Formats: sequence, structure tokens, C-alpha cells
Amino acid sequence: ADAAAIALTTDADTFRIAHATGPASPLRDKTFAIGDLPMGKETLSGRPARFENIFDSKDGPNPAAAYLMADPVRGVAIIPLLRRGERIGAIAVGSRAPRLFSDAEVARLETLADLLAVALANAELVETLRQAEWRFRTLFRAAPDAVLTMFESGRIREANDAVRDVLGVYSLQAIGRTLDEFAVPVERARVKRELARAFAGEAVRFEARFQREGTVHTLSLAARLLPEATPPTVLCVGRDVTTERDMRARLVETERLAAVGQLVAGVAHEVNNPLSTISAFAQLLLRDGGLSPDQRESIDVIQGETVRASQVVKDLLTFARRSESQPQPLDLNELIERTVRVSSYELGGKQIVVQTMLAPLLPCVHGDPRQLQQVILNLVTNAVQAMAADGSGTLRITSRAEGDKVVLEVADTGPGVPERARAHIFEPFFTTKSEGTGLGLSVSYGIVTAHGGSITIARTSRDGTVFRVTLPCDDDAVGETLSLASESVEPALEGVRMLFVDDEPALRSAMLAFGKLRSLAVTTAHDGNAALSFVRELEFDVVVCDLRMPGMDGPAFFDVLSRERPSLASRTIFVTGDVVGEASRLFLDSSSQPVLSKPFEFEKLEEAILGLMTQSLEAVQAW
Repeated sequence: ADAAAIALTTDADTFRIAHATGPASPLRDKTFAIGDLPMGKETLSGRPARFENIFDSKDGPNPAAAYLMADPVRGVAIIPLLRRGERIGAIAVGSRAPRLFSDAEVARLETLADLLAVALANAELVETLRQAEWRFRTLFRAAPDAVLTMFESGRIREANDAVRDVLGVYSLQAIGRTLDEFAVPVERARVKRELARAFAGEAVRFEARFQREGTVHTLSLAARLLPEATPPTVLCVGRDVTTERDMRARLVETERLAAVGQLVAGVAHEVNNPLSTISAFAQLLLRDGGLSPDQRESIDVIQGETVRASQVVKDLLTFARRSESQPQPLDLNELIERTVRVSSYELGGKQIVVQTMLAPLLPCVHGDPRQLQQVILNLVTNAVQAMAADGSGTLRITSRAEGDKVVLEVADTGPGVPERARAHIFEPFFTTKSEGTGLGLSVSYGIVTAHGGSITIARTSRDGTVFRVTLPCDDDAVGETLSLASESVEPALEGVRMLFVDDEPALRSAMLAFGKLRSLAVTTAHDGNAALSFVRELEFDVVVCDLRMPGMDGPAFFDVLSRERPSLASRTIFVTGDVVGEASRLFLDSSSQPVLSKPFEFEKLEEAILGLMTQSLEAVQAW
């Protein structure tokens, strides 16, 4: 034969000349409609065909002839290619001279066609396998989670690119090492046990802590034995869930704090009311001129302890209160003292000595008291945790003014901040301690920055660490603070008619005794409804009313009073023993009436009453 060609079907209607030699070479890689060529027609028929001179065929024009005019092929034999009964193409041999191929030659060509069909099938299988392997490799390398295969010895056989984000090494560096090498020491035995369970045929899921670039991370791992793998191989998929766990813990902590805040608010109300009664009677006793020095000293102690207990409750309320940022002029020293009081029990239990060196006459800062107290508390907590390993230590808190800045420093005697951690100390979720979420310092950084200040590590060594917070002064608040401090009021309230509304019987009794001592005409009511009955029948100069009471509470009473007796409503003082919620805060802001926190000092109450009476008198005179 002078020429040969192999044609393969590409779809139901066309085929391509996959290979051609001799005079048929111009046909290579050409595509034709199956019905246009003798090869296509014989492919469809599934039967061999012979032509002594293809140009004498009565099948009509042959599109391939145009490619063969320079060196025409005349004698042709065509054998279909069959694969499991499927027609996949044909082979053709030809000669330049007219010739009719013999039956023996056709039989040999059919044998060759069978071998070629098998070879093509094998080639297609190899290509399919190659494509499948390429897809597997691509999926394996591009998987977002770390994917590893391991031998029964525990050594890593394969690792994808994501192992870099999970174990901290590149895939080639992981191969040949064991997975437990990357775990923290206390977790290595458990990692080995879990992988042994996987090699025993169990589907294993577990979490363990691993070291990565000097920090500890929590990984969630799933391992399973690959079926029919030789040698036995386990597939392991791992994901870093440290951030998820920290966020979940933070959410739980936030919900817990919210519940604690609600509990504190309720407890505060129940605690402040009896404290108010104790304080009131102690103040009344102190006004008795017949007390001996010892008796007066004892009552002073009672009064002082009442004030201290009340301050602790107020500090807890301030910390637990959840509200929007409310910037105002602040005395940073007062915030420091309040935070130390809140933390005193924990500090005493850990044998930590607290030293405060607060500058007198410290300029005010402008900020949100709750947020800045959170910063101080975070720094104190951080210092306490740093000294926890030693079981004792010294916490030193200092404040001072530097130019137009106020500086707060919190120092501890802990082991210091490791050098590698200093650049990350204010990053969220970064921590060098086994306890905590790693959010305290990052939250503090955000708060201080929002207040126009800065927070830094002033110095750190094996002898301890000093954190420094710098905040801008609020110069506008200085004159205001001094003027308030210099005011002195000498109340003169004899004969004033006061309506006192509170649900606590003991406190109402104390107020009656106070009125008798100060020559006030005091009428008491246990709720708003009872108070309205008195208002409708009697005349009063001033009303002192609790905010929260069973039945008609303070805001509801004030609303009715404003409609029926607007002038008396303008002379109303509110008292409260619990946290002021958002609704109460909006009410107090809209009413613009004075508010006293329980337990209150009688002097403060007298000043408030005198202030309202003076305003009322000035309004009448102006009218």
C-alpha cells in the first residue's frame, strides 16, 4: 500500500483524520462530515469496503479528493473501527494505481483494526486517568483545610499547601515528620491514640492544641482509614478553630456578663434600700448633740461603712451598665480608686500589694467613664495574671500630668513580656497566658485610641512590666470643677412641706424623723397612687420620689403630676437605688429634675430642695 489514514469520530455527524501517511498526508487533522466521505459511510455501516478506483465511485463528489489531486490514491480498502460494538472510526489503506485488495489483505486489516481499537481504548483510559489524577491533585492542593495522608508509623506521606496555615511549615517540610511532633507536649499522646483508632478503622474527630510559630492554636481534626490502600494509609483533614473558639468563648462571656449585669441591677436595688435606711438613721443620730464621744465614733463607723458598701454597689453598677458612650469631664484618680475598690477582694486573695501614687489636683480628661474604667480594669487584670505564677507581687498604679496630657501607669512585678510578643501584644486574640481570650489589651487599645490617647509598653524586663496610658487634658472642665468644689450652701428649710414617696417603710420612718429634726412638714406615701391622693387634698412645697416602686412608679406619677400640678412637678426630686436603664435615663433627661442616688446624705437632699425652692421663688418674682 502507498497510503494509509486513521479517522476517528468526534461526534455523531463528523470525524477527524487523526493520522495519515504517503499521498494521504494532506488529509491529516482535517475534519469532514461523516456522510461526505466513503470512510464515513463505511464507519456508519460497520462493514469493510473495497474500491478498485475510488474515483469511479458512484457515491457522488468526494470532498477529500481536492486534497489528493497532486498525488491521487485510487485503490482503497476501508475497515471500520469498533469498540465494544460502538463505531468509533475507520482505517483506510490505498495505492496510487487502481487495485482491488484481496480478502486475505482485508482480513489482515480487520485484525489490525481490532488491535488499534484496543490500543485507542487503552489510550483513552490512560488520558481519563491522567485527567482524574490532575483534578485530584488540584483539589488536594487547593483545599482550604489542611489535608494529609499518613502511614501507620504516623509519618506524613503527603500534605497540601494549606498545611502552612495550620502547622506553620510548608508541605515539603511536613512530609516525613509525625503529626504529634507539632502538638503541644501534653497533647502528643492523645494525638497518637486518636490516629491509632483511625488505623483501626474508626472515623475519628477530635480537637487538640498545636504549636505554630511560637503560639498555641486549637485544631479540629478528622481522620479516616483509606479503603484498600497499600500500605495502610489514613487521610486526615485539619482546620484551625482558634478564632472560632475564642469568639464563642467571648460570646458566652458577654452573655454571662449581661446576665450578671441584670442580676447586679436587681441586687443593687435591694441592697441600696436598706443601706439608705441605715445611713439615714446614722445621720439622724449624728445630729444628736447629746452623744458621748465613744457613741459618736461608733455611729461614724456605721455611717462610713454604709458609704463604703454603697460605693461598692455603685462601682459594680457602673461596670455592669451597658450603654452608649457618654463622654464627660472625668477625674482619672477617682476612676482608679473605684477600680481598685472593685478589684480589692481578688487582689487580697492573691497576696498582691497595691500601691497607688496619684497626683493631687490632676487635670480632668474628657471621656466615657465606663469605657475608661474598663481600660484600667483590663490593665489591672493583666498585671494580676502576669504575677499569678509567683503567687504574690506588687501592683503599682500612678497618675501624673505631663504638659497637656494626663498619664496613667500600671506596673507589675511579673516576668515581663517576651520580646517576640511585644509587636503583637495589642492584636485581637493574641495572648501569652493560658487563661483569657486575648481581647483585653486590644479592646483597651481601641478605647484609648478613640479617646485621642495612646497606650504603650513603657518598659518591660524580668523584673516586671509598665503599661502607660496617655490621655489629653480637658482644660474646659477645670474651672467648672473648681467652682463646684468651692460652693457652700447653708440650707434654711424650716416649715417646708415635703411629700416623700418611697416603697420602703423604714426609709419613710427615717424621713419623718429627719423632718421632725429639721422642722420640715413631711408626709409619706408608699407609691404613686397614694402620693396623688395626698397631692389632690394637700399643699406641698416639694416632692421627693423614688423612681422604681411597685404599683405606680416614679415616672408614671410624675406624668400625672405634670398635668394636674405642673408647678409642683417642677419642684420634684427623684431618688434611685439601682442602675438607671435607658428608658429611665431618657425620662430623667426629658424631665430635667434633680436625681440623688441611694443612700443619699441629708445635706445633699437639703441642697437639692433649697435649689428647687430658690428657682421657684425667682420664677414667681420674675413673673
